[in-house]
Amino acid sequence: MSSLPNPATEPWHGAVRPIAMTRTRLVIAGLILTLACGAPSVDASARQPGHGDRVTVVLTSDRQFNSAVSWYDSRNKLRSQGDVALVRYDHETHLWAGSIVYTSRVRHQKVDTLFQSNGRFARCAVWVNAKKIREKTARAPRFATAYCR
Repeated sequence: MSSLPNPATEPWHGAVRPIAMTRTRLVIAGLILTLACGAPSVDASARQPGHGDRVTVVLTSDRQFNSAVSWYDSRNKLRSQGDVALVRYDHETHLWAGSIVYTSRVRHQKVDTLFQSNGRFARCAVWVNAKKIREKTARAPRFATAYCR
C-alpha cells in the first residue's frame, strides 16, 4: 500500500478543482486580490526562483470547499480563484489539501500566495523545486486566511 504525502509537509501534485462562483465569493476574491496586488517579489531563499524552476503551492484547510486563493502564475501574472475545492483528504490530520504546480517562465518569479479557508484552519506552503521557501498557518473562528509572503 503506497502512502500519500502529508499535506502539511510535502508537495502534492493533485489539482485544485474549480467550482461555480457565487456573488459573495466573487467579492471576497476581489478583496483578496486587492490585498495581494501590493505583494513584493520573493527573495527569501538562497537564490531567487526563476526561469525553469518548478513551483508548487500547497493549500491545506479543515474544509473541502474554501473561499479563495490568489497566486502568481508562471509568468508573474496575478491569478485568483474563488470557491476553491481541495481534492485530497488526510484521515489522520482531518485536513483537506490541494496544490497548484507550474514551471517558472520568468527571470525573477514571484511566489506570494494568499489563501482563505471557509473554516477555522488555513495553511499555504510554497516549494521551489524540492525546497520549501514559504509556509504560513492561520487559525480563526471562520475564514482563516494564510498569506505566504
